[in-house]
Amino acid sequence: MSLLEIPISDAGFRHGVGVFETVRVKDGKARWREWHLESIRESAQVLGLKILEKGLDKVPSGFGLWRWFVTETGTRSWWSEGIELPPAAYQLRPATIGVWSGSWEARYKTLSYLSRIQGRREASSDGEVVMLNEKGEIASASMANLFWVKEGKLRTPARECGCRAGTVRRWILERSGQKVEEGRWKKEELDGAEEIFVTNARIGIQPVVSWGGKKLARSGVAEALAKAFWAE
Repeated sequence: MSLLEIPISDAGFRHGVGVFETVRVKDGKARWREWHLESIRESAQVLGLKILEKGLDKVPSGFGLWRWFVTETGTRSWWSEGIELPPAAYQLRPATIGVWSGSWEARYKTLSYLSRIQGRREASSDGEVVMLNEKGEIASASMANLFWVKEGKLRTPARECGCRAGTVRRWILERSGQKVEEGRWKKEELDGAEEIFVTNARIGIQPVVSWGGKKLARSGVAEALAKAFWAE
């Protein structure tokens, strides 16, 4: 069944009951494919969906984004040739909309994406926003995970705050060799950050140049991590 044949009765179409993954592909190689599979398996299981992994076996041959979708009526994929370049660096500001830390929409990549779109539209064309949870704790950016350096320590919100277990986040935690503090912090934590950066499968690791209008220095952590990530 193609994307054009999704029935209107499908709960993914009607209510956003579905999950997805975005996989970066180059020269027929899907970056971190096994990690993406683990992620979509977990998400599908939580939502009570059955994933057909045979539909995700054949890796496209070009350079672009390979998107996987699972709904109640099937597993599908969509190939998009080429990848839009991200901004050289992001401007970051607080969002007026937040996430509920225990919700599926916050913790998994679901097809119910309106709060993320709403948050993203509050940002400038070269920016992102910080979304807080119901306790006022930092959860994530609208479409990326957040990391920052403060007092020489690399920090990121704990999964329980409402962030997603993305592949780049996982690489930093497990493979980068960096010691990372996962915890619960209010947005004021970012005021004294020495460096902030955002991560996802499409953009990799990208630096933030300003937070709330205040210019940030670059301590070199994001640059070093990005170099190691793309090399691996």
